[in-house]
Amino acid sequence: MPALRATIRGHQGFLIVMRFLKVRGHFCRTCGIATHREMSTKTLWQGWWGIASFVIAPVTLISNLVARFRFGRMTPPADGLRPPLDPRKPVIRRVEAFGVLAPFLIVGFFAIAAELDDSANTARVGECVRVSGTESAPEVAVVDCGSAEAEFKVAERHEGSDARCDRTNFSEYAEYGGRDSFTLCLAPLD
Repeated sequence: MPALRATIRGHQGFLIVMRFLKVRGHFCRTCGIATHREMSTKTLWQGWWGIASFVIAPVTLISNLVARFRFGRMTPPADGLRPPLDPRKPVIRRVEAFGVLAPFLIVGFFAIAAELDDSANTARVGECVRVSGTESAPEVAVVDCGSAEAEFKVAERHEGSDARCDRTNFSEYAEYGGRDSFTLCLAPLD
């Protein structure tokens, strides 16, 4: 039975902890393909959850493809002391393979969340806002200027914690948070 010496790798990432998997040995065609499919499937599902995993997981999958192509060129086993491993379904036909969508879903989630953020820190000059909450803890949200909710228009926006508005003309809303501090000067809508 022909055999090929190869190393199949896998990667698991979880926040700052990573685990590098490796299966090294002599594989017949069927056993090599089965091992490749198993390790690649685990990487597709578990390999995206660490900080550096967005780079490491694709490198791991690409390095496994080299071994997979070498296994594919081998002749199938004809005999042996024991039966070869069952290769099962191809990687792309396994449910775990949808794990490859994880990085795109994560980036998409944060992009949509940032786009839908209507809090005061996204308010720009010329946009309208509504103010709710109490005077000691106001909540400002960006709204459409044509809506009935619109109460004020942002006349000025000042970055930093030292900025002040001319209180004879504007209401003032300020958020303090280190480098993210800002002040909105709000003109009432007539």
